[in-house]
Amino acid sequence: MKKVLLITDFSKPWNNGWYYKKGFERNNCEVLSINPQDVKDHYDVVFNAIERFKPDFILHTKDELPVEIFEEARQKVPLIQWYPDPVIPDWLIPYVKACDIFFTMAEGLVEEFRKINPRSFWLTQAFEPEFFEIGDITEKDRKLFSSDVAFVGNLGSKKQYLQRRRYLKRVIKEGINLKWWGPKIPLKLSTIALLTGGIGRSYGGRFVWGEEYAKVARLSKIFLAFDSMPHIRKSMSARMYTAVGCGAFYMCQYVDGIEDVLEPDREIITFNSEDEMIEKIRYYLVRDDLRNKISRAGRMRVNNEHTYNVRIKEMLDYVEKYL
Repeated sequence: MKKVLLITDFSKPWNNGWYYKKGFERNNCEVLSINPQDVKDHYDVVFNAIERFKPDFILHTKDELPVEIFEEARQKVPLIQWYPDPVIPDWLIPYVKACDIFFTMAEGLVEEFRKINPRSFWLTQAFEPEFFEIGDITEKDRKLFSSDVAFVGNLGSKKQYLQRRRYLKRVIKEGINLKWWGPKIPLKLSTIALLTGGIGRSYGGRFVWGEEYAKVARLSKIFLAFDSMPHIRKSMSARMYTAVGCGAFYMCQYVDGIEDVLEPDREIITFNSEDEMIEKIRYYLVRDDLRNKISRAGRMRVNNEHTYNVRIKEMLDYVEKYL
């Protein structure tokens, strides 16, 4: 039985650390979790845990602790990092250097990371079914969560979100029923027009997670999605696995290499432009049987091949080979 010291953010119930923990446990690993936000003296907590728990390795994700703590911890126990974003910010470089194995969720960045750490590999994200189980679907649920097109995500002012706004505005302009869910857009001078326009009127009213997220996925006819860096090969976020695993008919902007993971036109639908997006939305909205067939195929594929049970098993295979 492997013993894993998992150091990552557990402050919200939707943080990936909970999924990783469950994946390790499903693979018969014993897990000790540390949420850096819950402790003051990080140094003592980490090294006391190493001494007491004697882990086979440490797994972390971002910059949860000062890199110096990870560098020193690595002298006592192997260190693994699984970075969940498709970018390489300057602060990340020392952390990549400080680990024995580095995993990126974006295959297109592997070669860049290998210039920093030769033991860098692609490990895509996944779906943890236990956190998205649905009980009864009531008439209230149907009224609240049903829509022709749903979007779940952030529509804030960061550069990577502006394209999402443009595409969703086009959906609304075409007269298609849209409902989106996510963090509320803050009210300020620059957002008044957005909030009083179609985007604001299409807001579902809250951030959804867990059972509510699954109900949005199940009750919307089309679950629309946009990844931050679609030009980076296989940089799909966990959103794809989660939505499809919950039973969504998933339509997303094409990500380079996505066909190696889920098959377009059979398990998901992809598009390359606004016009193609609208064309496909109109085509599939009136074809219930075809949507159901595609969503069932996608859900089966994700639940067979892309759960955290499977993904952690893949990680442990790398551990056996390289540590």
